[in-house]
Amino acid sequence: MEKVIIVLGHKNDNQGNLSPLSIARCELALDIFKQQQNARLICTGGYGDNFNQTAIAHSNINKQYLISKGIQAEHFLPSALSRFTIEDATLSYPVLKQLNSPQVDIISSDFHIPRVQLIFDKVMPSISKNYLSAPSPISVQELSKLKKHEVFAIKRDKEALITETNNT
Repeated sequence: MEKVIIVLGHKNDNQGNLSPLSIARCELALDIFKQQQNARLICTGGYGDNFNQTAIAHSNINKQYLISKGIQAEHFLPSALSRFTIEDATLSYPVLKQLNSPQVDIISSDFHIPRVQLIFDKVMPSISKNYLSAPSPISVQELSKLKKHEVFAIKRDKEALITETNNT
């Protein structure tokens, strides 16, 4: 059984510097990889006004960070050039389907995991998944704002997933 680590993207600035949340997610991926050095990785994140306005895909910035920390380039599967969490799942799924019954660890921030689990369980029910929470090294105020956004986003994404399921 193949082991895959999916590192969900967050943000980078206009110079390509990763946000503290992105770094925390990458650091957790590094910890997991050190325990299972035959694992493969998928990084997510493309381009968007709210998270990446550079000419380099966010997933590639994450990938370069992980390579700079010692993970060899051949351990990476194709990136998911996603714009939001549902696309993280829908764009990763075709890559996972090509593997032989992969065991997948999905890494995101602690406040984001409930929505990630909702989406990934719906999009890829037949894939064996673990959800791993990276700490959120941000202020209490920032974290509170993100948690409030998640309440709204879970409602929105539930509706989108129901609509998508009914249209297929």
